[in-house]
Amino acid sequence: MSALVAAACASLAPAPSSDLAGTRWAVRSINGQPTQIRTPSVEFAVEDRIAGGGGCNRYSGVYEAADGAIAVRALGRTEMACDTPVMRQEDAFFTVLDDADRYRRDGEQLVITAEDGGSLVLAPLTL
Repeated sequence: MSALVAAACASLAPAPSSDLAGTRWAVRSINGQPTQIRTPSVEFAVEDRIAGGGGCNRYSGVYEAADGAIAVRALGRTEMACDTPVMRQEDAFFTVLDDADRYRRDGEQLVITAEDGGSLVLAPLTL
């Protein structure tokens, strides 16, 4: 009986909408520059939600990703202030994320590129 209940609950869970769904990443470089302070993070939830930390501020929003195309929308973030180097890195991170339009897997890494050519290189984040 418990197996039937578990199977029924599993069938109600939303299906991943992209190959990014359910993954977590740490940003290793922004526009070719290695992250050196307070590494930003990205989590792609199964429900097309995106969330994480920019290095200083937390953020969340929605994303669509399919066939190498990605769009991040409705990105809200906290408004804390940090040291200037942290804020510069975070601003660069959010600039790329806000304008993201392509993604690809490169081995274990994820590369996100923006319309203007900006890029993020991310590595899997493990708990």
